[in-house]
Amino acid sequence: MGDIIINVNISSTGPVCGGKCCGRIRETQLRDVLKKMMEDRAVSATRPIAELLLATRRTLQDHLTALSHQSQNKTSVLFLQLYRVHASRAKAPLAALYDDIRILLRSDSEHDITSVEIISSPPKDLAASTRKFFRDVFPVAYQNVLKLDAKQFTPEYEACLQDAYDAVKPFGEVPQQLGSSLSRSLEAARVLLQVLAVGANALTASEQVLMSSNEECQNKLLRAGGCPHCRGLEVRLCQNYCLNIARGCIGSLVAELEAPWAGYVEGVERMARADADAALRALDARVSEAIMHALENHAMLEKKVRQECGSPTTIDISGLTAPTPTPGAARRDALRAPPPDTELLQFAATLAASKKIFSSLADKLCDEPDFANEGNSECWNGESVGEYTKSLVASASISDQKYNPEITAGSKQDLRVAALGDKLRQARQLLVSHSWGSAPAAEAFMQGDEAGDEGSGSGRSYTDDDAAYDAEGSGEEGSGEEDVGSRTYVHEDNSYSSTEKTSTAATKSRPLLPVTFAVAVFARLVSCLT
Repeated sequence: MGDIIINVNISSTGPVCGGKCCGRIRETQLRDVLKKMMEDRAVSATRPIAELLLATRRTLQDHLTALSHQSQNKTSVLFLQLYRVHASRAKAPLAALYDDIRILLRSDSEHDITSVEIISSPPKDLAASTRKFFRDVFPVAYQNVLKLDAKQFTPEYEACLQDAYDAVKPFGEVPQQLGSSLSRSLEAARVLLQVLAVGANALTASEQVLMSSNEECQNKLLRAGGCPHCRGLEVRLCQNYCLNIARGCIGSLVAELEAPWAGYVEGVERMARADADAALRALDARVSEAIMHALENHAMLEKKVRQECGSPTTIDISGLTAPTPTPGAARRDALRAPPPDTELLQFAATLAASKKIFSSLADKLCDEPDFANEGNSECWNGESVGEYTKSLVASASISDQKYNPEITAGSKQDLRVAALGDKLRQARQLLVSHSWGSAPAAEAFMQGDEAGDEGSGSGRSYTDDDAAYDAEGSGEEGSGEEDVGSRTYVHEDNSYSSTEKTSTAATKSRPLLPVTFAVAVFARLVSCLT
């Protein structure tokens, strides 16, 4: 970095430091540098957590979305195996069900992530979507029960079958059970995705609060970090002096977020994460189970249908032939998207360690050895080099600032902080409301080192085949390609990476100013003429 050259008149002493090296203009420059340095040190503690929340959100969303496409393809292969010439008639109901799943998973993803709000109602009712899917598939399944490969029901008879669905219950209790499971699991996943964005948004918004120190604090920062240099002294701040300034001028701005943030982190830790993954993996098996129920109970099913709709009326479709399966389409291999357990466990450990991020923020500002002394003797105490004898304020909380010997102006909570705290509390309540089971079981979500013997805390086990789902068996009707609406998804390779290795910030990053560089800037600004 090139030399910083500042040509100013230093003949008049500054109003704050009064040293021979600094005039009014140079003090203003030093104050600006110190303010930015403190802000950047504070932001460097919060921004990585915000980026981690958004990266984890993308990992989960990408994983579950990819898993839904693979599950849809796998279920399409099941229909091709069972229904042959009639399999294409199940394509639209199947696509509608999985479209609803993906709409739920991507809710809010197209909006500005920095302004996401907590929404309580899901965009889709998956229990209703599941019921509609089985109702629409019922005529195709009943043709299979009657072995009418060369015939098709008339439109009127199909309409009667669909109207009689609730009375006949052709698939037993499977549709209701599956709908309940999908609704509960995917809605919990949606809430988690949404709440991760809310947490990142809160941290990003706290950056703006950290940049709003008042004039008194800006002068206090100048006296603490700049005045020694203005007086030609190469000395560091006394530890307690640094802490009093940092707690009163930086930490107190966001200290009231401590409790809401800790509650938010605990809420995320409580959320069960295994269910959405497991529900999608099991979906084709549950559909197969429903179809087998209809086949195994065909005698009772036929009796009920005749009572509701009479004898079947059909039309001849003998000219149709079943589509030729592509190589590998006869297999329904294991889904190839392994759950991102490693990434989530790393996320869990990092997030758990951030519970006290706001209360410890001020103290971290004084941890830089090039800036603050380790003790309170032979250091800069705000007036001279010596001992700092004033009492240390207990914490950065607003209530403690009235006992801070370095702060004279009264502190009050920023309305922005109050709003952020309310949003974090709402997020926690939403997370807890979508957790289920006993407390120990619910805390299976991302427990880090306490996640159990296997480290995942999910209670799940996967065979080696889970990563072996190849392109031959991945596509719709075995092709590896799936058309959903106007979008086409092609699964070309045999591996799936569900996480982005490089995180991006929720907002455009400001360059952070290292303390060591700031000290060099101070030296350049306040070098005395000898």
